[in-house]
Amino acid sequence: MSETTMEHYVRAALALQGYAFDEQHIAEIALQFSRIATIAEAVLSVPLPPDAEPAPVYRP
Repeated sequence: MSETTMEHYVRAALALQGYAFDEQHIAEIALQFSRIATIAEAVLSVPLPPDAEPAPVYRP
């Protein structure tokens, strides 16, 4: 996701939640989301073997 797309996403999400931040904070939030997206891309790019099993889910 490009920086401008990320910033648009952040602005829309903040508006939907009723938050109002100044331009500096919006830029910082968009930067953090960009960093998270970069980490997620690296994790998701690793192929899983066909026999990989999902982690167990605790259900009391």
